[in-house]
Amino acid sequence: MVGNMGKRQVLAAAAGGAAALFAVGSMFLWGLWEAGGQGEPAASPGEAISPSLTAVTAPDTALPDPPGISAASACVMTGSGTLLYEKDGDSFRSIASTTKIITALLTLELGEGQLDEPFTVGDEVKVEGSALGIKPGAEVTLRLLVWGMLLSSGNDAAAAAAIRLGGSFEGFAELMNRKAAELGMENTRYVTPSGLDAEGQGSTAHDLAVLACAALQNPEFRAVCGQTNGHMTVGGVEYWMSNHNRLLKEYEGCIGLKTGYTDEAGRCLVSAAERDGAVIVSVVLHDPEDWDDSAALLDWGFSALAPVALETDLSEIQVPVRSETETALFYTVRPRESLSAALAPGERLSPVLSVRESLPETARTGDTAGMLRWVDAEGETRCWTALELDALTSPDAAAPPGQSTIP
Repeated sequence: MVGNMGKRQVLAAAAGGAAALFAVGSMFLWGLWEAGGQGEPAASPGEAISPSLTAVTAPDTALPDPPGISAASACVMTGSGTLLYEKDGDSFRSIASTTKIITALLTLELGEGQLDEPFTVGDEVKVEGSALGIKPGAEVTLRLLVWGMLLSSGNDAAAAAAIRLGGSFEGFAELMNRKAAELGMENTRYVTPSGLDAEGQGSTAHDLAVLACAALQNPEFRAVCGQTNGHMTVGGVEYWMSNHNRLLKEYEGCIGLKTGYTDEAGRCLVSAAERDGAVIVSVVLHDPEDWDDSAALLDWGFSALAPVALETDLSEIQVPVRSETETALFYTVRPRESLSAALAPGERLSPVLSVRESLPETARTGDTAGMLRWVDAEGETRCWTALELDALTSPDAAAPPGQSTIP
């Protein structure tokens, strides 16, 4: 549960080099306090000292040689968007049903708050190719359509979502292209919501990798695209869905994304996997060996990462003691666990620190005082640990004998 509990959140975002900025907010994870046995944190105002927290950057080492692949175009990125490899990454090509990545993402974004509201579809669901099995006049929901697109690759589901949200295929194509532009997909143009071949429609391996990274930031998209099977009953009709992505069963850590095939596009696959908190995205287009090549590229991507210790100086972090005495005392804090992360060459993680506004005199060494998260360039948390109380000190002088640490 996330709530506004009157805590300080110290955002240490990397800026202008190794130093990170210290800012104050109010959000914190409530469960962390319960885990520390502290009860509800006080909402009384406190004082914070603004330190300079240091971001961590992986050494800019040479990448290993990439595997030989059959794809006409390919791209590998970290989940935070760090480019690791391209093969004709900016060549404009047909992309088949990988188009449904943006269609499903837009459906979740534009349909937020109404994903489970039923509505009736018309003849737009009469489309060729793979289908969920929606009939004209059927009652559906946007949530069903998202599942139908990402698992069954339903062209009927994509068409129904386009008409519902865009009013027409042309109107929805405008929304698709606007979203692509917002994401920086400079060499992409959408015409159909499903990816059926159309004049002028296509994208690049690089742009699809950018899109995949963005789509994985949406929790619901990420949850759905990683499902191997699905079942829903809407409007009295049962829909059974099976994901076409073999890597979900065959590749360790695969978290999904999307397959695609047409005669013009050939075999296409956008895939992603996660290991030890690190995400690698792979795109192959017009690839007769899409499964093997994608697995090889994901393996290579993980091999390009190196473990880096996540350390930052917390010596200036001080939390005031709520006390009836005139003596100003503060607690210092320390991480409960040592952390490390697998990073790409030159990749940077920044510390985000949340601490309690103040603490009672009854606090003891080891009590939970907050949380230290390490976030990537997209603001996604890669790993975290609790902060615990370390020592009791005065801001102006050394603590008196017997009070150098909390008893």
